[in-house]
Amino acid sequence: MLSNYLNTSWNILAIDDSKLNRAIIKKTLAQINMNVDEAGDGMEGLQALKEKKYDLILVDIVMPKLDGFGFLSKFRDVTGTDFIPVILMTGSDDLNSKIKGLRIGADDFLLKPLNEKELVARVLSLLRLKSAHDELLEKNRLIQKELLAAQQIQKFIIPKDFSYIEYPRISGKYLPIEDIGGDYFDCYKLSDTQSGFLIADVTGHGIPAALVMTMSKMIFSIYAPRFTSTSEYISLINQEMMGLLLSDQYITSFYVIYDDETGKITFTNAGHTRTLYYRASSDKMLALDTFGLFIGISDLVKYEEKSLSVSPGDRLFLYTDGITEIKNSEKEEYGVNRLSKSIRVNNELHGDEFCQAILDDVESFTALDNRDDDVAFLSVEF
Repeated sequence: MLSNYLNTSWNILAIDDSKLNRAIIKKTLAQINMNVDEAGDGMEGLQALKEKKYDLILVDIVMPKLDGFGFLSKFRDVTGTDFIPVILMTGSDDLNSKIKGLRIGADDFLLKPLNEKELVARVLSLLRLKSAHDELLEKNRLIQKELLAAQQIQKFIIPKDFSYIEYPRISGKYLPIEDIGGDYFDCYKLSDTQSGFLIADVTGHGIPAALVMTMSKMIFSIYAPRFTSTSEYISLINQEMMGLLLSDQYITSFYVIYDDETGKITFTNAGHTRTLYYRASSDKMLALDTFGLFIGISDLVKYEEKSLSVSPGDRLFLYTDGITEIKNSEKEEYGVNRLSKSIRVNNELHGDEFCQAILDDVESFTALDNRDDDVAFLSVEF
């Protein structure tokens, strides 16, 4: 492992008003393939940092113009977020000085007069730390880059334009808690007279949930046109997902088919939040539900199917629990009752304007940034 450091060219900055100490540092570290630049005080050290990038800094405490403590308080303004280890050199084994140095930015100490072996050991130790830090930082940058790509892909596969379904009118909102999430919705043009509406929630957050979300969305999409029965459709999806999920993963979903010829919707719930239905003629909210467990739990689950007649002015609202479970500063949930009231109050609005009104109502209750779950909902206007 030592050879890896000896074969790397390191740039070291030695800041000390003693020419002798700087000479010792330069000679000692040059023997292990390190380039050492010198500065006579803290001000010269700050100027050197503006002109060149260094891997490690050794700085004396007692110096004219700007001492070691003063240098430590200012050098981050020059180096920014770059991690550059600092060894503070002192002629006094004073605990208070060490505590002060560590508090304002030092990473290690060397007692003067300098011992060459100790100097090499401490320098190599901090360079190992810097190498590990820089490697993790680079890996994190790559992960962030890949997450950004995944986020763009996920935005692409979650529909925003529903114009391919002429009636009923569809709109929706999707707000993941992280860069990528596990909630999603979809709409299917099943035939000239039938349309399907799906909302689903994968357990967990982040990459695992997003991967399952992408996989399950593909499976939902492939099989949707083959079924006119919501219960048979969800049963098949459950069978297909068995064995594809981790032991602690499952999917909740609510699926609805609207038939323009019959003027009815049929629906099946697989352990999801109950879908809300606003009946315009009576100004009442209905909570739609059927029996059925989560998808991916058991291949023995039986799913129920129900139907409901629809009328012009009615609205179907499918959502994930991220919107109802968001809490304010008093730990009170937004809840289904507030959501139902908001749907009723804003029912004269349409499309994106309606969706934004729902989000504005939640925002008036608590900041959406405070949520700890994805938010997704789909509005279907008859």
